Order: sequence, then C-alpha cells, then structure tokens
Amino acid sequence: MQRGFFTLVFLLLAGCVHVEKSAIEADYVFENVHVIPMGRNIVLENQAVAVKDGVIVAILDQANAQQIQGGQRVDGNSRYLMPGLADMHVHTRWNPEAMFNLYLAHGVTTVANMWSGDGDGAIDHLKLRDQVASGAIVGPRYLISGDHFQGDFPKTVADVERMLNDYQQKKIDFVKVHGDLPEGIFQAVIAGANNRNIKVIGHAQHSQPLAKSLEMDGLEHMEELLYVSRDQPIGAGVATDFLSAYRANVARLRDPKYRKLVVGDIADSGIYLDPTLIVYKMVGTWSSDEDLASLRDDPDMLYLPKKVRDEWLNEETNPYQEEGFPIDKAEVESNLQVMFALTKELYDAGVTLLLGTDTFGTMIPGKSAQQELSLLVEAGLTPFEALTCGTVNIADYLNETPVSGKIAEGYRADFILLDQNPLLDIKNVSTVSGVFTHKRWHNASDLAELRRSAREKIQ
Repeated sequence: MQRGFFTLVFLLLAGCVHVEKSAIEADYVFENVHVIPMGRNIVLENQAVAVKDGVIVAILDQANAQQIQGGQRVDGNSRYLMPGLADMHVHTRWNPEAMFNLYLAHGVTTVANMWSGDGDGAIDHLKLRDQVASGAIVGPRYLISGDHFQGDFPKTVADVERMLNDYQQKKIDFVKVHGDLPEGIFQAVIAGANNRNIKVIGHAQHSQPLAKSLEMDGLEHMEELLYVSRDQPIGAGVATDFLSAYRANVARLRDPKYRKLVVGDIADSGIYLDPTLIVYKMVGTWSSDEDLASLRDDPDMLYLPKKVRDEWLNEETNPYQEEGFPIDKAEVESNLQVMFALTKELYDAGVTLLLGTDTFGTMIPGKSAQQELSLLVEAGLTPFEALTCGTVNIADYLNETPVSGKIAEGYRADFILLDQNPLLDIKNVSTVSGVFTHKRWHNASDLAELRRSAREKIQ
C-alpha cells in the first residue's frame, strides 16, 4: 500500500497523470489587456477577461487564456481595460441618439438625465430608457429624474404624495429639487421619497442653513456651496441683496477655518456630492468674448446641432453674454479656486464625490466627462481618486457595489479599452479605442462610426 502511494505521487510530480481543468465558456474573450480593476489602485498586467451573458466570468493571466472556450476573441494589444464611466448630471435636449453615440464614443456607459422636461416635450425619456435597456437603440444606461421641484411646485403635501406614487410606479430614479421649496413641502418630499426608496437630489435650499440641504441624498454642483451658508440664509426673498450675500459667503469660504466647518457638516451628513466643476468653468468661457471666439474654431463644435451652435457661439444670443450678466470670467476663475479647495477637502474628509457635468450649451456629450476628470485632478485628486468618482463611487451611490463599478468576476461587463494608462495621466482617459456595454462590443471602427453617425443625425 505504501509503495503504491509513493508511485502515485511520483507519477503526479512527473506529469504522467494529467488533471483536466474545467473549461470556461464565454461569449467574448478580451486578451492581452492590462486591467485597471478600480477596486484598488493597481494595474493587473497581461490578463484575459471572459464575458458570458453580460457578466465577467473569469479574469486569468494571459498564459492561461486557453482555458476560455468559445466566443469572440478580442486582442487588447497591451491596452488598458477599466470600468465604463458614468456622467450623473446630463440634459438630453437634442437628438438623443446622436448624444448617446457621443457618450459611448468617449467611454461614458451610464448617464443620469436631470429633468423630464429636457427636449421641450419632444423627448419621451421613459421610452428612451426602455429602448436602451432592450437594445432597440444603442446608448449608455439611461437613468432619469422627473419634474423640477421648486417654488410653488408641488403646491401641497397631497401633490407631493401623488407625484411620488407616480415616480414609484414609473421607476423614476431621482426626485430633483431644483430650487427653494417651502419647508413643509421640502420635508414631505424627503420623507415621502425615503419611504419609497427614491433618491432626492438637487440644488441647495438657499433660504435655509446648510443643514437643511444636507437632508437630501445628493447635492448637485459644488457651485451650490457658494450660495448656502451654515448660519445665514442667502436665497432671494431672504437676503435683501443676493449678489452681496453670495459674495460675502464666498469670502467666508476662503477662510480655511470656516471651510473646515462646512466640510465637517457635509461629511457628517453622509450626502453624496456631484461637483460638476466643468459647467462652472464654462460660465467663464461663455462670458468671455475672447474665449467664445476661440470656441468657434474648435472642430468639436460640429458635433452640436446648428441651432445650438448659432445660439451659444454668438455674442448676441449666448445667455452669458447678456448685458448686465453679474459675473465675469475673472470672478468665475477666482470662485473656481474656492471650489477646488472644497473638492479636495471634501474628498479627504470621506465625502463620496460623483462624476457629473451638467452637459448643455457648447459642452460635448462624453468629452465633458473627460474634462471634468481633469478638473478633479487639478483640484488635487490623484488620477485614481478622480476615476473612482465615475466608477466605484457610482456603484455605491446606486446601491450596486456587489455588481458594478469594478472589473471583477461576477460583475456586470461594462468597460472601456484605453490606448494609454489613465493612472499615469488623467488625460489618457480620452484614448478610448473600445467600449463594451449592454452585451455588445464596439471596437475602434465602431466608435468612429458612432461619431460620424452623430454628426449626420444633427444635420
């Protein structure tokens, strides 16, 4: 018996007994890729990623890729595979399919539209969501909010309840508070949405101390912190001179001691914050004659409909060029430095920041998300930290941490292929050469066709 045992051991060690490894079945195999998993700040070099039914089923060293059988094999050619980006603040106001093409071509695979009224009634956002989900049209995952809650809308608590029931029935993702609400209505919105597991997001309540706004699930725009104070209401109808009150609040925010109190309040609340730094920076561009003239020479402007170009690139019709517009580029740039400081300090304090842009005007869908990432790095975040805002933080925000936001086995296959490593330079996020989303692979040629088709759709 003992002799037989040692004989078996010898044969195993000598390789004479071969133990078959079970084959991995896949629809797609992405080979020779460097994986940026986003669960931690690392690069897994020379990997093979297997996808089955829209789920990542295996990540292996390339040397073991032969274990994966079936499906389409894509040679990554030593490029970088990372989760697709999300833009959590967009406005679909013109040809949706053209906009969707541009989002995908720039590596944005999830967007959240912030108003059901975008498109002036010509766009059915519920239908769009369902068309993308079913594969009827190509596009990023489409999340939606409903009406803008502001002023005297909704009028009564009963109206709030009716609207929230409608949101729940239609599976609308967010309640958007766009302006100041009477306190009783605001509290009814918060309580009613919480009872229905619908997130409340939006602008600050300027006529109330900061703590009131922090009862929401998400605050949209770092800019909003310029207009709300811990202790001094600033909103119109409360402050006799809004501009003076806002500028006095900005002056307070320049004081690191006061800013630390604000950051502490926000961190303690657990609220999510979507900085949308790029749209505030664009206010300075739009209000500057010189910058607006330079923008006209940007070839990417041809991805915008002629009607949009005619309005936004013309000093006579650009709304930020109107006579009497209260702030200029110098004030925008000065305020942006305050917003940068807040961004870095909030991140360091543990506040979960989201990637968003408020895409409208001359902002190009998808490209603006890449620009936002660069601004987050300019504010002091590392490239990895900035990328978390558009990947793992989004999964956390949407309660999808076990299934999305990372490249890992068992996670949704929703990723992009980059020619260069974005962890070394955040601008490398613009080197998108492939996108996998909704169980479909778009190679570099497909992405070029999406861009071409986007221009054709808006002519």
